[in-house]
Amino acid sequence: MTGNKNKVAIIGLGYVGLPLLCQFSKTFDCFGLDVDRRRIEELSMGEDRKCCVPIEYLKSINTNRLTTNWNYISGCDYFIVTAPTPISADKKPDITSLKNISENLGRVIRSGAIIVFESTVSPGTTEEVCADIIEKVSGLKLNQGFYVGYSPERINIGDSVHTLNNVPKIISASNNASLMAITNLYKEGLGCSIVEASSIRVAEAAKLYENVQRDVLIALANQYSEYCQAEGININEVTKCASTKWNFEEVYPGIVGGHCIGVDPYYLLERSGRFNVEMSLIKNARNINEGVSHKIATKIIACVQELKNPSILILGASYKANTGDIRNSKVFDVTDELIKVSCNVRIYDPLVSRQDIPEKYSDLFINSSELLCKWDVVAELVTHTVFSDIEIPNATNRISLKDLV
Repeated sequence: MTGNKNKVAIIGLGYVGLPLLCQFSKTFDCFGLDVDRRRIEELSMGEDRKCCVPIEYLKSINTNRLTTNWNYISGCDYFIVTAPTPISADKKPDITSLKNISENLGRVIRSGAIIVFESTVSPGTTEEVCADIIEKVSGLKLNQGFYVGYSPERINIGDSVHTLNNVPKIISASNNASLMAITNLYKEGLGCSIVEASSIRVAEAAKLYENVQRDVLIALANQYSEYCQAEGININEVTKCASTKWNFEEVYPGIVGGHCIGVDPYYLLERSGRFNVEMSLIKNARNINEGVSHKIATKIIACVQELKNPSILILGASYKANTGDIRNSKVFDVTDELIKVSCNVRIYDPLVSRQDIPEKYSDLFINSSELLCKWDVVAELVTHTVFSDIEIPNATNRISLKDLV
C-alpha cells in the first residue's frame, strides 16, 4: 500500500468487483462488501471458487476489510458499485440489485461521498434511478452532498491480455469536480489510460453499444453460416479468408450467452421503446442468436433419431471457453430441448463449481470417472482448452461446436 489516504469500498465481489478490489488495494485503503456471506467467508480464507482472479492476487487484499455489513464501509470516500444487472424471465431489464445498493448507500454515506457505478445499465439509470434513491434515503442532494459517476466495466473474463491495466477506462461524472476526482482515482488505482465522456448518459450508451455491436456481428456470422452450409462450404474457412482484408472483423458463428452480449441488447430495446425508436436490426440479431440453441439441439437429435433413449454427453456448461461462469449459459437451453425428446443427457464441465449449478440441472452433472460410460453422442458445446486432452473411448460420435453452428 502506498499510503494514499482515500478509502475506497468495492461493492460486489464477483467477476468485476474482485479484480478491482485486488488492483485498488495496491494503492488505496480498500474495503470489500458483498451481500453473500459465503462469498466473504471464502475470500477471507484466501479462496475464490469463481476463479475471478489468479489466486496469488488475493494476497493484496486485507481480509479484515471484507464484510457484509453496510455500516462497516460508512467512512469511505469512494464507493464503486459492481452489481449484476441481468434480465428477467421475460427478457426485461432487472436492476433490483442496483436499487437495493442505492438504498443501502443512502443510509451510510457521509457528505462528500463519490459513488461510481460500473454495472451495465440503460442511459439515464445512474442519475434517474440510483442517484434519486440515494437522495431520498440520505437526505443529501446530488452535487451538493454527494456525487455520482459511471465507468462501464470492460473486464473480459478469462482474458490475460486485455487486463485492467491496459484497457482504456471510460469515466463520467455528475459534475466537473467529481469527474476530476474519479479520473485521478482510476489513474492511480489502475494505471490505465482514461477516456472522459461528456456526460454519464454518453458513458452508459457507449457500454451498451460495445456489446450490441458484438451481438449483431455474431448474428451475421450465424446467419452467414447457414448460407455457407447450403452452398456446401465451410464458414470458418470463409471467415479466415475474408479476415485477410484489413477492415474485416474476424467473428465466428456461435452461442451467445453470458452477462453482457446476450443481455445488454434487451436494455437498449427497452430504453429505445420509451422514445418509440424502432431498432429492428437489434431485434433481428437477438432472434437469430437466441435461435442457435434450437439449431444445435436439432442437429444433435438428428444424430440419434433412430435410437431409443439415446445417451448424450455435453462437454461444457459455461457461457464461454476457459471460464466457470454459467450466467445465461445457452448450454442449458440445448439441454432442455434434448430432454424434451427423451434423450438421456449428462453434462461434464470441470471448471464449473458444484455450488453454482442450478438445482434443476444438478443431477445431470457427472464427474470425470463417468466419462468412461458409453455415449451415443458427445457434443462439445464449450471449447475449454482442457477438453482437447480428454479422450472418451466409448463415444460412438463426437461432435465439436463448429460442426453444430
